[in-house]
Amino acid sequence: MSRILIIDDSELVSGLLKEALTEAGYQAAIALDANQGYATALEFHPDLILLDVQLPDVQGFDLIRVIKNREELKHTPIIMITGTHHHTDHKVKAFKAGADDYVLKPFEMPELVERIAAVLRRTQKPAAENMTPPVDAGGHTSPSANVETGEGPLPLTLLETILCILSCPETLPEATLPPVTLLSLSAVLGLSLGGWALSAGSAVKPTLIAIGTAGLWGLCVSFLVMSCSILGISMSWRKGGTLFSLASFPLILKLLGGFAVALATSLTPFYFTASPALFMKSSSLLLERLDLFELWTVWLIWVMVKPCRGSSRQKAWVAAGVVWPVLACWQSLWKH
Repeated sequence: MSRILIIDDSELVSGLLKEALTEAGYQAAIALDANQGYATALEFHPDLILLDVQLPDVQGFDLIRVIKNREELKHTPIIMITGTHHHTDHKVKAFKAGADDYVLKPFEMPELVERIAAVLRRTQKPAAENMTPPVDAGGHTSPSANVETGEGPLPLTLLETILCILSCPETLPEATLPPVTLLSLSAVLGLSLGGWALSAGSAVKPTLIAIGTAGLWGLCVSFLVMSCSILGISMSWRKGGTLFSLASFPLILKLLGGFAVALATSLTPFYFTASPALFMKSSSLLLERLDLFELWTVWLIWVMVKPCRGSSRQKAWVAAGVVWPVLACWQSLWKH
């Protein structure tokens, strides 16, 4: 059964369309504005989208471009429907944006149903013929899409997520991430307390290490989510926790590296660093303060914020930069 998403701010028109499509054997969902339509498209995985031109928040032409920029939606056919934009230049604008058909109101419902069937015949067959399983950097089939059944993408395993973070984080599929927030926080807490145990004569109590680490981890997530909200980037608290948990993987690697150094030299693991200043005869204080693991984390935050709804390269850099001072405090806590 093909799935049709109706994005139209008129509840009457949307209801009539849904009723007609259901009778025709389709599964239909309704969204009343562009933001709701975009979110529903990501969850509903429609086979076709009926899109009104005039929406209360943005024009349908602009929403098409946003939809087509998403990897999982870029091949979804779109039929635009309008009651006000009847000029030829509007139709040309719709087709240039990526629309597959353009229907003027008022329209006959049987004609629209046949237009939908025609577009689906035209688009689904080539998509099925050209469908190949995505492969990872090593040439192996990626489990991020269930090609045989045509269902939504399968959740990534923890190992697959880590490999993706290490090799190609730009391709990390947002909708298929495993629950990593609690696991990441537990790993950082455990390694921090383990580092305290390896630090002979540390004056800081383990309870303070645990509270400080958990508090700064929470501050990083809070700064990320709140800065995204101020910048107009769509970021829930749950998503922010998941995103920062993935981005904090370099910090976990840094702690593990410190452990290896501590076991080999009996020095405290919290002084382990990857500053570029180590490779220079003389350097500035700022350069000495830089740490490649921190920079890696900030870059990962930028990579994963950039595709979010309402984001851009510049906004993503601002959101990642806001988190950086908290990371610096975090590193200072581990050293002291």
